[in-house]
Amino acid sequence: MGATTEQPAAATAPESKDPLLKFFRDEPHRASTAEEVVRAFTPAVAKDPQKLPAAVQDVTGKLQKLLEAGHITEIGDGLYKARLFFDKERYIEHAFIGGMGNTRYRFRSPIFRLNIGVLSLFVLRDQKAGNWAVTVRDTTIGKDYSFTRRLRDGAYTLGSQKPEHDGERYIQVDGKYIAKRHVVVALAGEDIVVEDLKTLNGTRIDHLTKEGLARFREVAREFLEQADPRSHREPVVRGQFILNKLLQDHQNFESAFFSVVVDSLLLERPAGA
Repeated sequence: MGATTEQPAAATAPESKDPLLKFFRDEPHRASTAEEVVRAFTPAVAKDPQKLPAAVQDVTGKLQKLLEAGHITEIGDGLYKARLFFDKERYIEHAFIGGMGNTRYRFRSPIFRLNIGVLSLFVLRDQKAGNWAVTVRDTTIGKDYSFTRRLRDGAYTLGSQKPEHDGERYIQVDGKYIAKRHVVVALAGEDIVVEDLKTLNGTRIDHLTKEGLARFREVAREFLEQADPRSHREPVVRGQFILNKLLQDHQNFESAFFSVVVDSLLLERPAGA
């Protein structure tokens, strides 16, 4: 797995001038091996079988330092890409796969979201039950299918047409721009691998960073302490709480991830609590 160190809010001046870091940030959707980096920077060395191993070893060492600093992530064995954040948001990390470079993405998180066509699938690790709960949201009609499926660890295929065989390992999703076989998700504890089956539109993955999860859990606990227990599961009440956090405390939380984190805390409570 890649390093879990959180990325700083902004790169320092020396880091911003690092040509290797710039190489990854210029194309944040693509992943590269050390050999591919050598080929990009020194094509003549890459063609020399005697010089190539030493060059690859040198680049690998530099990549490890960027990895430890939290600037890049290792999405596969020896396969690196830039960490991507939007709008100066440092708590939710994003990745595009399939139509925008790499087709396979590895990460670690107890809560993540897959954006496939117009659908958003939130996948939440239920630590007590030892399985995953899936929530499907269709943004075109505002439909929310809460916890429609429980997944054990293993590999699942997501798509729009259920196969004749092995239906237990297939999650059928209906929505625009979804291919018959779209995404394979392999779950093992909090270790996740998502593979886009080279579809035209690709897949976006969003997951909370370690710091982000802690921050969202803190505000979710605050919500559960302040709100009437009878309204803990009400979307409107949750939305009003987050809006007040923005208006009064100038703290901006993505409401969808906040709601799922609230659900995760509710799952941790004893039955009947």
